[in-house]
Amino acid sequence: MPDAAKIEDEVPLSRVDRVYRFIREAIINGEFEPGSPLRLQELADANDMSLIPVREALRRLEAERLVQTIPNKGARVAAISADDVIDAYKTRIVLEVDALRRAFDRIDDEAIARIRAMKDEMVRAFKNNDSARALECHRAIHFSLYEQADSPWLLYLIEILWSHTERYRRIATGLHPTYDAVGDEHAKVIEALAARDIDAAAEALRLDLEHTAELIVSAYREEASVRA
Repeated sequence: MPDAAKIEDEVPLSRVDRVYRFIREAIINGEFEPGSPLRLQELADANDMSLIPVREALRRLEAERLVQTIPNKGARVAAISADDVIDAYKTRIVLEVDALRRAFDRIDDEAIARIRAMKDEMVRAFKNNDSARALECHRAIHFSLYEQADSPWLLYLIEILWSHTERYRRIATGLHPTYDAVGDEHAKVIEALAARDIDAAAEALRLDLEHTAELIVSAYREEASVRA
């Protein structure tokens, strides 16, 4: 059970929001493994609250497909499969390419310089085995672009799918792309934007996401064969 005291924010959260974030973070980080039961009383005790906000938080997570409720068995962390990974990434490609195209006219030279610097920091962090910082930079690169699309609904849907695919990344412990490959794939997007070639940028983004999905599926299947 993760430490509930670590789930904090500058803005005070409601009880439902607090336990929701607690469970969600534990699922995405892999602390609550796919298929593992989510026991109401344990979650309530860990967050020092009654069962009511826990139930509401689980309903919200079920709507995001991170939690499954099984009749007569209760709630558990949603299972994953290779097909689910592929489906999620195909959907991400549709949404994120659209977001990039919508954002294109708002991405100026200053924004490109910031993104290029984040890419360099991401590669350095990977090389220094600072995976937390590397993943933070990776997220910042993508969302600094998508936020310029000025579409709250599009950003919301991308956020949900991003959380799912981050969960897949962490579960597939055999996922080890080379540092140079990670940097090069993002550099292609950035340099296409700098050249004001949105078609090339969109294609580079699509290939980046497709390649990541292939790596995750390959690692997931390899681990599944070892466990079998």
